[in-house]
Amino acid sequence: MPKKTLLIVTGLIAAHIALVAPFTPLASILPAALGALSMTAMAATLILAARWRVVDRIMGGPDKSYGAHRWLGICALGGALGHWALADFSGAGLVPFLADSAEGAGSIAATGLIFMTAAAMVRVIPYHLWKASHMLMGPIFVLGAFHTLFVASPLSLGTLPWAVMVVTSVAGCVAWGQTLLRKVTPTRLVTVASVTPFDGGVDVTLRADAPLPRFRPGQFSTLAQNEARAEAHPFTIAGGTETERRFVIRAAGDWTEAFVKNVTVGDQLRLGRGVGRFLPQTGTTRSEQVWVAGGVGITPFLAALEKMEPDHGPRVTLIYCIRSRESAGALEDVERRVLQLPQVDLHVISDCGGGKLTPARLAEILRGVGTKAQVYLCGPEGLKEMVVTQWAATGKTGRIHSERFDFRGAYCLSELIYLGKPVMEAASEMVARQRATVAGR
Repeated sequence: MPKKTLLIVTGLIAAHIALVAPFTPLASILPAALGALSMTAMAATLILAARWRVVDRIMGGPDKSYGAHRWLGICALGGALGHWALADFSGAGLVPFLADSAEGAGSIAATGLIFMTAAAMVRVIPYHLWKASHMLMGPIFVLGAFHTLFVASPLSLGTLPWAVMVVTSVAGCVAWGQTLLRKVTPTRLVTVASVTPFDGGVDVTLRADAPLPRFRPGQFSTLAQNEARAEAHPFTIAGGTETERRFVIRAAGDWTEAFVKNVTVGDQLRLGRGVGRFLPQTGTTRSEQVWVAGGVGITPFLAALEKMEPDHGPRVTLIYCIRSRESAGALEDVERRVLQLPQVDLHVISDCGGGKLTPARLAEILRGVGTKAQVYLCGPEGLKEMVVTQWAATGKTGRIHSERFDFRGAYCLSELIYLGKPVMEAASEMVARQRATVAGR
């Protein structure tokens, strides 16, 4: 767990303890704080899922929202379980005869969170089933809100913590409603105009009958089959005109494998608007940049190259890592465009023939780059880690921009193990001491 994340999580717990402490008996402070933490964390995940533009802008892009969603989900689960285990329901509820029902609703909500966590961690579950199960977060939150507002509680009605939970409940429900409305928001009907297959993927161009919403190089859009309740999947836009959009898609899951295998000219799809904050600079006022792409990670840079005009402004160093020329669906296009752009230096590094990118080779390339240059990075995690390490090792101070979209990473087993390890170690030590005590008698 990054130290920054650990500090934020610790701060959230402390803030909720400070919120409820002046208004509850000493024995009820921790369970009340954990319950409040669970509700605010769940509400925040629903707000992030609603994809409000202002929230994405504040977070720094949708991928940052997804990362926050993961940790907030873990906080929601931990808070719910701690509250469930420790809470002693007493006091008055908003409507006394609903108190028992509210207590049962809380148990159902906690159980639902456990099952959602399990579904998120088991990646063999097909994407569409996982996505459908994740949509249950809304009903679970509604049950949690009902529990919070109507259960017998030591928190007096009208106190600050109670008022905060009311606002939290309303905000979460509004965000969930917005997410449901987005599911029925009209998308643009587009037709597959061209299909160019390559080893493991396909390069497709989609055409609309009317002008499409504008996009910026580096943004992504969703694609879905032209069917009722079809699941939408995000892909980075590789280029396009006023009425066209290009995507380079590799088979990496059940949906993409079927798409790559079956897509044909004339198929109709549903296209979402362009979104995202990963925006390589293309104009003459740009900073010096390093663009690093791995495989289909070239797509945002394809769109950027398409938009660029020849100039003699700050340099752009493009490092394109591929397995082979056959598996790089856009390599010829990249090479053709770079020949027309004197401001771009291209390094194509192929795994075939012993040309794999190594830390030493990367460091050699980076030594020719300015100290304050900015990096735009799109590729697998191993490539990202190498770039981050060598960027620091070569004394560079420019910002590194990257996006990470791991839809199945809403909860990560590794993070849960990290959080649970100290607890398990403490429990093991306690058992060992008890056994030693018994053996010494």
